[in-house]
Amino acid sequence: MKARWIITAISAAIFFGGSLLTSLQDPWFQNLSRPNWLTFEFLIPVIWLVIWVCATISAILVWEKARRRDRVWLLMILYGAIALFTALYSPVVVELRSLFGGLIVGGTATLLVYILAVLVLPISQAAAWLLLPYLLWGPVGTYLTWLIIQLNPGAVGFLPQQ
Repeated sequence: MKARWIITAISAAIFFGGSLLTSLQDPWFQNLSRPNWLTFEFLIPVIWLVIWVCATISAILVWEKARRRDRVWLLMILYGAIALFTALYSPVVVELRSLFGGLIVGGTATLLVYILAVLVLPISQAAAWLLLPYLLWGPVGTYLTWLIIQLNPGAVGFLPQQ
């Protein structure tokens, strides 16, 4: 089986697996206060779909263009870690009722994408460019989670002891 199909299957399994674990349509989550400027919330699933597809294609390009197989495995592990942290956001926020946990997993995924983009650039400029949607949206999503925490201080969950 070609590597591109394996990467696509793993990516789809993590994407849909994360979606099956929980839903951001949960009444608790839907009743949280949001910033007034968040008028495009209905587009967020589409934004994440685009990000996920681009990141999957990026991983395929890196796999196909990398010359050193030992390094490419490390990069695939990094792609996988980013996918897992991203997929964990909804279960952490909704099932654990932890906006703070969501901030941590979302922020960690975003930071890892920045590291990944730097690492894949020498291998494939196209693969690095395909990470641009995540590089742009990741900080917005992390900031949005932080704002929701500010607007809902009683719903933070897992807040470190002061």
